[in-house]
Amino acid sequence: MKTVFHFMTATLLMLSLSCTPSDQPGKGGKQTPAGEGGITYQLLVYSFADGIKNDKIGDIQGIIDHLDYIEALGASAIWLSPIHPCTSYHGYDVTTTAASLAEGHIGYDEVNARFGNDGDVYLLCQAAHKKGIKIYLDYVLNHTSSQHPWFLDAKKSATSKYRDHYIISSNPQADITAGKIAMIAREGSNGYEASQWYGTGVGSEKYHSHFWTGAFADLNYGAAATCEQSAAFQAVCKAAEHWIDLGVDGFRLDAVRHIYHHATTDENPIFLKKFYDYCNNYYKTSGHAGDFYMVGENFEGINYVAPYYAGLPALFDFSFWWNLRDAINAGSGASFPKKVLDNQAKYAQYAASAGWNAIDATKLSNHDEQRVGSDFNKDIGKMKLAACVLLTASGEPYVYQGEELGYWGVKEGRGDEYVRAPINWLESGAGNATGSLGGKIEPGMLNAAQSVENQEKAEDSILNLYRKFGKLRNQYASLGKNGAMSQHPIYGSSSKIPAVAAWYRTSGSEKMLVLHNFSASAVSLTLEDDDLSNLVGSNGLVLAMPKYSAVELGPYASAVFKQ
Repeated sequence: MKTVFHFMTATLLMLSLSCTPSDQPGKGGKQTPAGEGGITYQLLVYSFADGIKNDKIGDIQGIIDHLDYIEALGASAIWLSPIHPCTSYHGYDVTTTAASLAEGHIGYDEVNARFGNDGDVYLLCQAAHKKGIKIYLDYVLNHTSSQHPWFLDAKKSATSKYRDHYIISSNPQADITAGKIAMIAREGSNGYEASQWYGTGVGSEKYHSHFWTGAFADLNYGAAATCEQSAAFQAVCKAAEHWIDLGVDGFRLDAVRHIYHHATTDENPIFLKKFYDYCNNYYKTSGHAGDFYMVGENFEGINYVAPYYAGLPALFDFSFWWNLRDAINAGSGASFPKKVLDNQAKYAQYAASAGWNAIDATKLSNHDEQRVGSDFNKDIGKMKLAACVLLTASGEPYVYQGEELGYWGVKEGRGDEYVRAPINWLESGAGNATGSLGGKIEPGMLNAAQSVENQEKAEDSILNLYRKFGKLRNQYASLGKNGAMSQHPIYGSSSKIPAVAAWYRTSGSEKMLVLHNFSASAVSLTLEDDDLSNLVGSNGLVLAMPKYSAVELGPYASAVFKQ
């Protein structure tokens, strides 16, 4: 039976301070190739950095100007919010002009003029690739703007050449019941939701919008089994080729559960695999090594997300964050590792059916959720712990713009803009890309102390913690995207110390012991079968006594020991 030590006397504190090992990041240790950690930085183009016009609107040049900042976080990829022409600030309603359409463009293959042009995208890809960083674009397959020239033409006449691009009906309830609307037919009469149908302005005709807004018009791909034959599918695939030709390495696919109406049939996975295979084949035949990256957003729990691995190699793991948030707020981490591993095992089952390995895209909050800082009531200790857990667990983690600065933000009843604040680069606040948000920014958040300029100088800042653990993840293959994760046999879900989450990460002969204290109180434990002499990464108070196989973790502290 393991004995729990409690040692907070001054003498033992002096004895237990671990020395800095020679291979600690930043101390002359060997560095693995960029990207081993698999970290992706999610940024909002419109609010990241203003680089060209001084109009307080972020742009592509602003990203190029700050690639060093992203590189310092250990990121090997960047996910850009939608860059296409649109009718909103956020970009999830793709459109174009009649003139561009006449020239053969469809919006999906264009750059919003506020952000730059094709040449800027090419330069961004070139500059990022030189740093070992890939570029992923947000791609919206569910719908276009209802102001798109395709739709404006389609709703005028049943003979429009764009009519079949959309789902339009004079009597949608009857047509759905009769199975005449292929993208909803699998549900029968249950597929009719009156709140998802909007008048076109032409007689009794209505169009479908799965997002319950007249601003979006859903694209029509027909039956999933033959979707590749539809004009809409062929158009979005052709546009994808354009981005691959410019150097783009992957897509983040928006709201994949809303493409076909029924989210739990095999229709969406079938469609997604066909789209992925098309893009991946074009990527390879264009001379690229490896696979085209594609990650899907399915804002649901594991049982809804897992089946989509039959259609895509990567999906966002919302359960990871929800479980982590609840565990930290409850001060209990012992059961967290098992939840992660159980989820990943389920993902792997579905991915195997498609012939690929599941990529668990882990994350904390994102642009559609309440900020981490607000979930933790601005408790910096909890925020730092969440970052350490994200960057030491298995999977391929995403860091959302502003998390690395400790941002907070609540959207409910106020607007999504409140969780999409710009990077505050300078203590003075000058030059922030606030122009797209209409003043909807958390009061007092973009202050001098929260700025990049200030946090770079503060050794204990959350920004420097993200950089430290990002570098650690890249340095050791066992901590990276290909490292295996296994639960510690002693401090697991039946642990007598429920605050502690403990696991191993391994790659070949390299093995790491990872410990996290999810509570606001210090905890002491013994680990007789582990080597506590080589502390390679830590956050908070970590006191190790290898001679006694003992370690103490301060409140919300984290430790990584090389075995």
